[in-house]
Amino acid sequence: MNQYLMNLAVNTEEKQLLARLDELARKASQGIAGRSDFLDLRQQVLGEAVAAQYPEIIWQMDGGFEGAERKRLLLAPAWENDDLDHHIQCLHIKSTDKMGASPGHRDYLGAIMNLGLKREKFGDILVQEREAFVMADRSLSDYLCQQLERVGHSKVVTEAVDMKEPPLPEAAPQQINCTVSALRLDAVLAAACRISRAEAAELIAAGQVRLNHQVTEKNAALLEEEDLLSVRGYGRIRVDKVEGVSKKGRLRVRLSKW
Repeated sequence: MNQYLMNLAVNTEEKQLLARLDELARKASQGIAGRSDFLDLRQQVLGEAVAAQYPEIIWQMDGGFEGAERKRLLLAPAWENDDLDHHIQCLHIKSTDKMGASPGHRDYLGAIMNLGLKREKFGDILVQEREAFVMADRSLSDYLCQQLERVGHSKVVTEAVDMKEPPLPEAAPQQINCTVSALRLDAVLAAACRISRAEAAELIAAGQVRLNHQVTEKNAALLEEEDLLSVRGYGRIRVDKVEGVSKKGRLRVRLSKW
């Protein structure tokens, strides 16, 4: 792995990921197609940087549907067909309980991981009322269909659905209008997630916050319109517009939250 790629890594975990992706790209250049695990937004940036170092291969990012957040890096020698197989299966998880609270994203995530699967082995989880659609590696499809029988307090049925036209829900963002003392990361994070500035600072210090796909530990980092935050346990937040100053001298900000 060349020095350029090594310099992209900000921690040991990213160095290890770069090494794995570089090995996949090297094999593709030798004629062996391959694919990564599901990557988050920051990891996708690293994957693209690796793939760009090998002009003799073809590659793409694919999460199973248009607009997916978590994607796999697909790599193959340049003489192969451009239609790369992502090996992703869409699974439909439907609650059979008519009463009680509908499971949320955390419930589905926890139920799948409690079956012994690591987060990188499955992609986006799209939640609707009493059902969800999950992108998973095709090799795990039968296992999940057989073993995933409960999510939270709800009994569920899990089945594979046709990937040609999966009935995916539209994930509409929540619109948030708020005021902040300044466009600091901790202030915006606190307002968007309805937590205190101190709690926001703890999330940042723990490495739970990514700014434009990059982990940051700077509470005072200044945000701009179109900046994207990814916060573990809280979702994604985008700064849509700064709409001026209130009578009390605070900035009025419009945010989108997923």
